[in-house]
Amino acid sequence: MSSMEIAELRSLVAVAAFAGVGRAASALHVSQPTVSAHLRRLEATLGVALVERRGRSIAFTVAGESLVRDAHRIVALHDEALDRILGTPEDDIVVASTDMANASVLQTVTGVLFARHPERGVRFRFHRTDSLRRFVRTHSADVVLGYGDLGPGRTEIGPVPLAWFGAADTPADAGLVVFSAPCTLRDAILAAPVVRGREVVRECLDLSSVLAGVRSGAGITALPAFHRAETQLRELALPAPPPLPLTMVTSSRIPAETRDALVTALRRAVARR
Repeated sequence: MSSMEIAELRSLVAVAAFAGVGRAASALHVSQPTVSAHLRRLEATLGVALVERRGRSIAFTVAGESLVRDAHRIVALHDEALDRILGTPEDDIVVASTDMANASVLQTVTGVLFARHPERGVRFRFHRTDSLRRFVRTHSADVVLGYGDLGPGRTEIGPVPLAWFGAADTPADAGLVVFSAPCTLRDAILAAPVVRGREVVRECLDLSSVLAGVRSGAGITALPAFHRAETQLRELALPAPPPLPLTMVTSSRIPAETRDALVTALRRAVARR
């Protein structure tokens, strides 16, 4: 029976999160050829193409998007099981982030952490807001980055504008594709006057599912405006919901100087968008 290795799936998740093989390799502290080899092995195991070259960038195929969605869950369950049994490696910095953080935000976090703590590994966990709050409550992550109220000790980084998106031929009055509850973005979408009363046609567990639903023409949704760069999405001329506040919480394992550097760098990155 064919099987997929966790290291290969971790590379796939990183490529999706950091929007590129080179940036994924930097985040994982491995070489770019290693990440590329992981993707090729996954494709060989499954017998399908997962990514395709588009100019200087790559994009996921339909099969690739589907596997990214599953890989998020598989890698998260794998890491959580290891942490329960073995404990988190003492020197590793664990970053728990919303899966709606864009590549520049994630690159900013890794840049600061690698520059200030080159001797420590950095491990990313991608979750929705309700799970991120659990990381804060249980002190099981060193940096938690998400939207809205993450809990005690949060610092607001800055507002992230939202925009409405649909497929090329989806009418602007279509039904809604939203995250399942509880979800900060879902609440913002359903409270928006322009879509109040519309039918929710699909509820999704993660970002990959939302994107797949919108691209298929099932309905429209609101996302952080940086998703303009996504393929097969069309921005709609509808009044946007209010921006979502990007917030951060750090644990006592992060020195105050590193925390301050993260806040400064992240605010700069958000302001540039």
